[in-house]
Amino acid sequence: MATRMGWLAGLSMVLALGACSESGDRPSRLVVTADWLNKSLTLFDYEVLTDAQSTARDAIVRTIDLSAFEPGPLELELMPDGRSALVAVSPGFFDGEGTTNALVGSPEVAPGGTLLIVDLESGEAVEVDTAHVPMGIAIAEDGSLAYTANYGTLDEPGNTLSVIDIARAEVVEELRFSGRPEQVALSPDGRLGAVNVAGANGGVHIFETADPSGTLSPLLPTGNDPSDLTFLDDSSRVVVANSFGFDLSLVDTSDPSTPILLGNFPIGGGFPYGVTYLPSRQQVLAPAGTGMNLVTVEVDGDRLVPAEPDSIPGGAFPLTAAVDGTDSFAFVAHIADKSLSVIDLESGAVRALTWLDGPGPSYTAVQR
Repeated sequence: MATRMGWLAGLSMVLALGACSESGDRPSRLVVTADWLNKSLTLFDYEVLTDAQSTARDAIVRTIDLSAFEPGPLELELMPDGRSALVAVSPGFFDGEGTTNALVGSPEVAPGGTLLIVDLESGEAVEVDTAHVPMGIAIAEDGSLAYTANYGTLDEPGNTLSVIDIARAEVVEELRFSGRPEQVALSPDGRLGAVNVAGANGGVHIFETADPSGTLSPLLPTGNDPSDLTFLDDSSRVVVANSFGFDLSLVDTSDPSTPILLGNFPIGGGFPYGVTYLPSRQQVLAPAGTGMNLVTVEVDGDRLVPAEPDSIPGGAFPLTAAVDGTDSFAFVAHIADKSLSVIDLESGAVRALTWLDGPGPSYTAVQR
């Protein structure tokens, strides 16, 4: 297990090399995947990965070995400076023997889980001790704080959200819920946070980041099994995916103490899990079905207007779509068939790339 001293030494090396980042020796931007049961992160050169002629292996810059941490990295978010990542090592909801596990090929999932801060240059990792095993992650724009939705495990279900001082790698506040928090999102201005509570009777809570515990709203029910959520252009609207409701909810958060459900909007193509907002397009992307469809949803005032589903290669329950900073390319990870869809949002062209041996990738993030 990496020590904090080792991680800080690695960080110092990155800072020393920072002046070389434009020299051509290193890619100007990375796409990073959490490879889950492969117990690794893969770092890709964005320019090579989005070249229609390249293979996955052509684009790989390096692989970070996280085999010391069972069961493997499920989700990740990149720090604003792009030098490190927060990684949720977790079984998520795939540690049972039921339908959800079967969606990703019913692999053997080892017990365990933790939160890591991983230096992308050195590969050094520091553990952060959250109350329960984390799943969803959000990071403040200035990189000072992170928030983790601690979904827990089958044996130890979670009911907490942790607020983490990243520089100190320590939890500074813990919020408790009546159900299992799964994903967390922050508003573009950083003023508000939103967290979903999973299950048939689940919903969302809104909080002010200046005082999370003191401002946590009552649970607003949104539909059957809310699974992911995203703010739109400001702090006044949140979109929620209700997986087994086969719809998206639009929530008014103008008064964060009393969020209001504006409506539920069915989507075709199957059940949605993740939702990703594209600011320049005023659209939301929602992978749906068992991963074979990507639904584009127009934001029209207080309505969500889903387009017809677009079939994409890959399958098996992708968690979400990651989008680059210009809304030009989207990346969808498919766990069971071990592929990454690279989607040109201008032309609609899609490629599915493979490079892993075990179930994964499970999540993707793009450097700014």
